[in-house]
Amino acid sequence: MPLASLDDINVHLPEDKLQVLDADDNALQLDAETVIKAKLSGTYSPATLATWVNPASTVASATPAIISEVAGKLIAAIHYARTFASEGMGVPEYAQWLYDQAMQTLDEIVLGVISLPEVPEVPDTGQHLTRDMFWPNNDTVGVRFKRSDVF
Repeated sequence: MPLASLDDINVHLPEDKLQVLDADDNALQLDAETVIKAKLSGTYSPATLATWVNPASTVASATPAIISEVAGKLIAAIHYARTFASEGMGVPEYAQWLYDQAMQTLDEIVLGVISLPEVPEVPDTGQHLTRDMFWPNNDTVGVRFKRSDVF
């Protein structure tokens, strides 16, 4: 189930102040997995997303390196925000920055700017869609409803 190793997470946290331990990790891993797989569900098939269960790069069910990095940033952001939330109002600036970086990377994957070379599936970036794929459209059918129609 984990998308990120402890090293993927802790590299984003200050060593002298905060680190994630094994006991802290499970709920955070689930939070990150939910965000990542929801964001990429329209780009990669559920079968492909289901194979991302191990952050180790040497096994067949390995999570792509970029996804492990994104998961590490999301988990670090959540952990940092929860730990330092009592010190002030709102989300700590560093936690928000990590979150924004992770979401930007996911957006770039969805748009096809960043590719996942470990994934054999061709991502669906939506750029192949045309008017002909949607029905009805003005090319195939006349106007069905007018403002003056009463239902």
